[in-house]
Amino acid sequence: MRTLLAFCALLSFLFAWAGGEGCSLCGRAHAAATRHPEIHLLSFPSLIQDPQLTDVQHYDLTIEVVPSSRTLIGSCIMTVKVVQPTLNAFRFRLRENFLITGLRLDGRPISFVRESITTVRAEFDRTYTQNEVFQLQVDYQGVPVSRGFGSIEFTTRSSGAIIVATLSQPYYAYTWWPAKDENTDKATLTFNLIVPDTMIAVANGMLQGVDTLSGNRLRYRYQHNYPIAPYLVAFAATNYQSWSRTFTYNGRTMPVDFYIYPENNTASNRAAWERCIPMLQVFSDLYGEYPFIRERYGIYQFQFGGGMEHQTMSGQGGFGESLTAHELAHQWWGDMVTCATWNDIWLNEGFATYSEALWEEFRNGASDPAALRTAMLNRRPSSLGGSVYRYDTSSVNAIFSSNFAYRKGAWVLHQLRWVLGTERFFELLARYRQRYAYSHATTADFQAVAEELWGGSMDWFFQPWVYGTGAPTYAWGWTTTRVNTKDYLLLSIRQTQQSSYGVYTMPIGLRAQIGSQSQDVRVWNSAPTQYYVLPVSGTISNLAFDPDEWILKGGANAETYRPGPPVIVEMNPAPGVATQPVSQIDLYFQTPVQINSAQVQLTGATQGAVSVNFTYDANTRRVRLTLAQPLKPDAYTVRIAPTVTATNSGLALDGEYFGQLPTGDGLPGGEAVLPLRVLAANGDITGDGCVDDADLLAVLFAFGADGARPEDANGDNLVDDADLLLVLFAFGNGC
Repeated sequence: MRTLLAFCALLSFLFAWAGGEGCSLCGRAHAAATRHPEIHLLSFPSLIQDPQLTDVQHYDLTIEVVPSSRTLIGSCIMTVKVVQPTLNAFRFRLRENFLITGLRLDGRPISFVRESITTVRAEFDRTYTQNEVFQLQVDYQGVPVSRGFGSIEFTTRSSGAIIVATLSQPYYAYTWWPAKDENTDKATLTFNLIVPDTMIAVANGMLQGVDTLSGNRLRYRYQHNYPIAPYLVAFAATNYQSWSRTFTYNGRTMPVDFYIYPENNTASNRAAWERCIPMLQVFSDLYGEYPFIRERYGIYQFQFGGGMEHQTMSGQGGFGESLTAHELAHQWWGDMVTCATWNDIWLNEGFATYSEALWEEFRNGASDPAALRTAMLNRRPSSLGGSVYRYDTSSVNAIFSSNFAYRKGAWVLHQLRWVLGTERFFELLARYRQRYAYSHATTADFQAVAEELWGGSMDWFFQPWVYGTGAPTYAWGWTTTRVNTKDYLLLSIRQTQQSSYGVYTMPIGLRAQIGSQSQDVRVWNSAPTQYYVLPVSGTISNLAFDPDEWILKGGANAETYRPGPPVIVEMNPAPGVATQPVSQIDLYFQTPVQINSAQVQLTGATQGAVSVNFTYDANTRRVRLTLAQPLKPDAYTVRIAPTVTATNSGLALDGEYFGQLPTGDGLPGGEAVLPLRVLAANGDITGDGCVDDADLLAVLFAFGADGARPEDANGDNLVDDADLLLVLFAFGNGC
């Protein structure tokens, strides 16, 4: 739902919760609350005690609307399957202002107990057992009392016409119809609406027919054959004017229906709402086929500010394009896949808000990164201090936080796309849809699907961004240097947000301007202060931090570069595999260092420690290890002690090697262990300059061994026929 802020501001009072039992929050939420003690945990009351006892399969609802007395006369037949071993009672919600005129179990009258203002317990006349199905019919009538955003309102429009419309979200269905009001229990729906013949009635699903009744009344018969959460059941009735279009996707066609007030039925308003048809195309391409394609989509006008994503038929109070996109996107995220609890409302609202931006990005077909960037900046929260996960679900204002459930929730998805990459992000949405279609999901469920694609835990992302509060603030500085004719970007990044927010782990994009070209680089930032040495293709004239605005941040403030720890930017020969002869090894640092010979070691797996002549040139920042004789074939390591320090900063070596140079994880204090595999030159396994019987025997005796061995002449980590043939073809060389 996307309500207008002005409307929300009017709801300054808190809506009290009525009835129900508490349930625990998920484990990750508790962990986050421990980390963020400023969060006051408010238990989320279950609407129905023991909701897992039963599974509602179908609602057959008939309501007569009497505008003159603001009365509803209704009957609801619930078809329910017993899930637990035995059942002797069934709880549903219907506000106490309604008189229950009849209660029948499989046609037999039964008694009931009103447990609270909102909750009724039907007392069974026999015990039902697991997998039995029963029908409970509730007949009721009365004047409804509106709650929340306006769960049911009788309103006289400026034209003088009366409109009656419902908006039950989050938990106010009980103010106008009896139901087991749980998001986790969806059912199909038959909905008959009886209204004065001056009105047209709109509801979920497909219109089956309109019957003329006595007393100048009409009965509108709707059928909805997809599972629906009770809060998404809705109706509206007034003197609508209507029109219809069609939408076709993958060979399937459905109607798109519109219901508008006569006084607003203009060409521009009709065209604005019909923008939902190209939106249906875009969202179907991004998210998969429209989830209710066998029925319809539609928009009807109602008196509430903003809109509400009633399943198959969205109510809208206006004609804005983003509003239309938002409510349509909810058909996937909110209606087809529904938040299991109101703590998880961002799975509805954050997704729909991000969909507004995706519509801007893809409205013309191909992705438009600039449009996406602008759309996300326009949806930046005005405050960062709250959590996306809604710990307080005691009022509509607490749940439907524009800053956190909507905007920050959208930024969570935007950042997740940045982390995973666009292709994997949309694969995530596809898997999430497939797993929870026409059902419900929690934040933990969504995280689990994301972790499948990531390949490991993503607590580092979800804990701070969803369950925690705040956002990072960055201070960053840069300079450049040239080492051995190669250019490098030197970068320092600090996180300066308040300490209670913790430290964020995020990839950060940078764009370097090099002449007339730009070069994009990406670094992982996960510490309060971190340093980077990045190879670039030339002299940098300008550097942009997060230029495409993928990260929600409190700021990114440029500052003077802070010198970091030394890293090794180059080694000759390069780490990995080299071929004889190797007579010297050169190591280059990005900055002048304090280093001595005791801090450098060269060791072979079979040769052991190798004596070297150590020299250091501060001008070129080069360490040279000169050998008395060329290295024999072996697997060597070059070790640089973590006690080596930078002359300018005094920080210790950042030496961790992750398969490529420069070394380092951005933090001072790491030994460098650089591998160097020296292969025999032309089959000279023993390294004596002559390929002879000794080399042949060395290979034969090691035949079948794996790993980095001198006898592995071709360096494939296996002594086999290929090595033997290499020696045989070179036999006699150098002798």
